[in-house]
Amino acid sequence: MEKMSKKKKKTVDLSNCTAFEVAYVSRVSGELIADTLVKKENPNRERIIIIDNRRIRPALEVGDAFIGKISRRGDTWYVKAIARSARANAPEEKVYGVVEKVNHQVYVLPTDRGNFMKYLIDKPDGARNGDFVAISLGGSKKFKQARIIRNYGGYDVNKAASGSILDKYNINTVFPEGVTSELGKLPKYKRDCREDLTSLPLVTIDGDDSKDFDDAVWAEKTVTGFNLIVAIADVAFYVRHLSMLDREAYRRGNSVYLPNMVVPMLPEVLSNDLCSLRPKEVRPVLACYMTIDHQGRLLGYNFKRAVMRSAARLTYREVQDARDGKKNNHTAPLIKTVITPLYEAYEALRRERIRRGALELDVPEVKVKVDHKGAIRSVAKTEVLDSNRLIEEFMVAANVAAALMLQKHKQPIMYRIHDKPKSEKMKDIEPLLHNLKMKLPDAASLKPGHLNKIIEKCRKTGYSAGISDLILRLQSQACYSPHNIGHFGLGLKNYVHFTSPIRRYADLLIHRALIKACRLPDGGALDNKADEKLFEEIGVHISAAERAAVAAEREVTSRYISAYLEPLCGQDFEVRITGLNNAGIFVRIEALGAEGLVPMRTLPDDDYMLMPGGGEMLGRFNARSFKMGAPLTCRLTEAVPLTGGLTFQYVDKDQGVDYFAKGGRGGPRTFPAPSPLKSKKRKKTNA
Repeated sequence: MEKMSKKKKKTVDLSNCTAFEVAYVSRVSGELIADTLVKKENPNRERIIIIDNRRIRPALEVGDAFIGKISRRGDTWYVKAIARSARANAPEEKVYGVVEKVNHQVYVLPTDRGNFMKYLIDKPDGARNGDFVAISLGGSKKFKQARIIRNYGGYDVNKAASGSILDKYNINTVFPEGVTSELGKLPKYKRDCREDLTSLPLVTIDGDDSKDFDDAVWAEKTVTGFNLIVAIADVAFYVRHLSMLDREAYRRGNSVYLPNMVVPMLPEVLSNDLCSLRPKEVRPVLACYMTIDHQGRLLGYNFKRAVMRSAARLTYREVQDARDGKKNNHTAPLIKTVITPLYEAYEALRRERIRRGALELDVPEVKVKVDHKGAIRSVAKTEVLDSNRLIEEFMVAANVAAALMLQKHKQPIMYRIHDKPKSEKMKDIEPLLHNLKMKLPDAASLKPGHLNKIIEKCRKTGYSAGISDLILRLQSQACYSPHNIGHFGLGLKNYVHFTSPIRRYADLLIHRALIKACRLPDGGALDNKADEKLFEEIGVHISAAERAAVAAEREVTSRYISAYLEPLCGQDFEVRITGLNNAGIFVRIEALGAEGLVPMRTLPDDDYMLMPGGGEMLGRFNARSFKMGAPLTCRLTEAVPLTGGLTFQYVDKDQGVDYFAKGGRGGPRTFPAPSPLKSKKRKKTNA
């Protein structure tokens, strides 16, 4: 940074600064506005507009300090960030919790699991007992000063979702002014330069509560196999590179789906209207044309811009019912012309999936439904039907075709990659393999089909639930990158996300690249300056945004499940063991998919050893064994919506709740060292 001389006059020409330290302070009419940290460098408070630099990630936020290069165009000053400043204030540590008043003192009890602190509030500012608040922790490392920075009012699970968790993961629900102003200037597509698919009975198949219908499918049987079309809403036509819509979509990275709300990547004008393939309405699409043989192998593919008119908005359940012979008014006219060819093509694609050995895990997802007021209507495992799998296989095929097309034309590609499990993680499964008398190849030769054989063998023993959880924990995390290493879980060498640009920025990039590669008319192609290095930075950002969305959904869902189960405390449930460690046994209620902990202190009195690999916990004296995937009967003793925690109590099938579950013996034990023993008989046994 070049400092200004003290001898200068108060009126300073900013052009004398080649680089200076600034702070992003506000957004005005969609523009990011900066000011100097050193006030004398800009005494006239000139307005300085920040030029976006995608190399600075994460994106600048209010209060951030950075080094910037300044320039002037006409009467306007601009600054481009070149590096974050070492002088930038460290972000405030933020905690969310509920106010508790004790003896005229005001404390905040955190809602984050694992945080058992109580924070004393110096200035409560009218906070009442039970209020849900955000507090900021400042001061020295030795002493944290807590102050309330936002009061959400009385706690309920909806406020926790819409307030703290969205704020915690920096998920913004409001679109900037610049985005809303662009919505009135969206381009009009040219129908005459697009393929006309309005006469084909393409249909959308989604969940019964879905609102954005951005993909449609069609199939016809041929002598050699099938012709398929996967039509995706033409988001790239409306969301142009470097527009405010594009910048905000990039910042968000993806839509976020919570039980009580959806935070869309793009405004509803696009997601629920112009880019929603609603029945009987003409919509612009980017269509993937594919030819497969009877074994589901991809023989040919092409991409075209088109217009379509959805023949019907169908749900997974009614399509499956129609396939099973239970037709309704929607599906009866479509059985022969639409539904039957789709299922026949799916069966071919399914054969190809089995041939390549895609990973087949049975890990249930929990679906929480709430009404418009946020009250919980139901909690249940997500039903997975063949109609769900049909759409999944059609989408996978289109994603593969998109990757191959972009490789053919040597375009920058944002791959969806999934690495093989790490060697160190695979050691966790070795004891199980030994018991099953099975072996796995080395990491370099490992394929998902090898893991499927383990799952299948465990399924025959009734422990498939546990093994699916164990194998899931072995997996690397999928992410976005321009460096292709394939997708291990799907057993594919080339894979991208093409099928949902309305809710994933990665798919929007693929659409733009395809428009450029195939020289499609009507605009919206990938910028000519896009390269692998830029894609690498984008990949890091959108992968982080995806992880934040998943974490937010998990936290909100766990709180709703706890609120739903709270009135059922004291009831017994049939559960299965999904994990074991020194804290206790992690279990899942099979009927609901809800997970919680059986603390070690509630188990029958013994000293338990966690066996190598973590798949079994064995009692040292009574030889009682708890194995991954095994069924148990447990009593729900505590459900805490504040944190999303569930606590269970082991129930002995013969004697009811074990005596020691009531406090006869407490505290988790450390293994493998035994606890102090009092019984002489046990001492002899131990010797």
